[in-house]
Amino acid sequence: MSRMWLILVPLLFFISSCDSEKNIHSKEKDFQQQFWIEDYTKNLNFPWAITWLPNNDLLITERLGKIKLARDGKVISEIEGVPEVMADSPFDGLLDIEIDPDFIINSYIYLTYTKGSATARVGVVYRAKLEGNRLIEGKELFNTSPPAPTGGPNITRIQFLQDKSMIIAVGAGGNSGNGMVQRIDGDIGKIIRIYRDGTIPNDNIFALKNEKSKPELWATGLRSIGGFAIDDNNKLWAIDMGPQGGDELNQIEPGGNHGWPIVTWGFDYSGRSMSNKQSSPGFTDPVLVWSPSISPFGLTYYNGNAFPNWYGDFFVGVLGDQTILRLRVSNGKVLQQENLLPDHNERIRTVETGPDGFIYAVTDSSNGKILRLRPGRPSEEELKNVSVPFDMPENIGLGERLREHGVMQDEKTMLALQTGYNKKRAEFIYSQNCVSCHSLNAGGESKIGPHLEGLAGRRSGSLPNYSYSEAMALNNRTSVIWDDRTITAFLTNPQSYYPGTKMIAPPLSYEDALQIGTFLTREKSKN
Repeated sequence: MSRMWLILVPLLFFISSCDSEKNIHSKEKDFQQQFWIEDYTKNLNFPWAITWLPNNDLLITERLGKIKLARDGKVISEIEGVPEVMADSPFDGLLDIEIDPDFIINSYIYLTYTKGSATARVGVVYRAKLEGNRLIEGKELFNTSPPAPTGGPNITRIQFLQDKSMIIAVGAGGNSGNGMVQRIDGDIGKIIRIYRDGTIPNDNIFALKNEKSKPELWATGLRSIGGFAIDDNNKLWAIDMGPQGGDELNQIEPGGNHGWPIVTWGFDYSGRSMSNKQSSPGFTDPVLVWSPSISPFGLTYYNGNAFPNWYGDFFVGVLGDQTILRLRVSNGKVLQQENLLPDHNERIRTVETGPDGFIYAVTDSSNGKILRLRPGRPSEEELKNVSVPFDMPENIGLGERLREHGVMQDEKTMLALQTGYNKKRAEFIYSQNCVSCHSLNAGGESKIGPHLEGLAGRRSGSLPNYSYSEAMALNNRTSVIWDDRTITAFLTNPQSYYPGTKMIAPPLSYEDALQIGTFLTREKSKN
């Protein structure tokens, strides 16, 4: 099936259903529902995910490492015993939270979070019992590998399947991770499946299809899954965030390959198309593509009773365009797309259907909150809780919007970016670490590795007459395109993030690697 019909530009509009589909929803009221937006819980510090306890109390993760307990929208306590997390960047920290399908019996909750260092991040799946106001008997069930450098989410969402096993989404970590996604010896860019005790099932279809695969792999070809949902037919859906374009709504099949980064509508942040293939045999096409990107993150399938006209629709949180989208999907086609929060100016990180049938949305902010969509109109008493749009200055760029929301923070790698490029320092670091094996010029004497002239923009393994490792070989499934990000990531973590490389030099600090990455990129621009 061609993907051409999937491109939707611009974003915020209604997709007209064709004549053959009019009989499905023939009344205009099927696509309209009066509702109001309530500030349900306020004054949260980077809230990320929510889940309900059996008594309808709400557990809220805050990315910097806390779990709050809320009752009727009010935070009443902070959970003790939360494991220490790494929260150096907006991509790290304490992320998802879910309760066990048998929570009433075993009291287990599950967390995902980041640990490690700025150049070697590891995603963790963690289980503990909730006893009163404290987590006890905590255990790391799973650690992702290989460790990932800075630049993107490492692990994002948990979803329980019908058999009560868990699938977990592992992000690709930005451009530097692209070469790892289609490899089967790592978790990057994959959905993995484990049991609730951390053991790995022996019937993971992806692993069964590929005998060299890591046993936990369940699906691949994904960049940054922002949300899972299971519909009434027990079909699994996922939102996947692309770079500049290529955001996707996918129906996930066990063993499926969703293409990233070799079959995609996505564009690199430089503006370069990631691939000349948007559909190819052996790869699963998305149901919907947004290009340019909207940065979707958060997904729920609505099967509640509060909004009967929305039953069976999907709701998508949107970070970039700061809204919630309602999608109506039938027979693998999107019939309707509606923007529910025009001009509300809130970055939506998570969307969930509550036990009351209302729709809950978590905002991504240093002064974050939980919004609640309720049917009808507020009563006079409820008027004080009506959510007011975030006061965002007009005509500002993405960076300014992030700063207004408080999303930017001074992590080590961001501080390194702010130090600026120093050519003399870069040349010195390069001469100290690289020239013994590489020549900067094509005419120079390269002793071991290929020359680095024009490296930026070149695909790894593309120069002849060198014995490349499998990690660096000219293979569109595993090789990388060198730019300042991938060069920096490689130099900070050459052995673990690019397994099999023949480079034996020790890892560099992020600051030094960034200087070399910038140096080689600028050398390219001069030639």
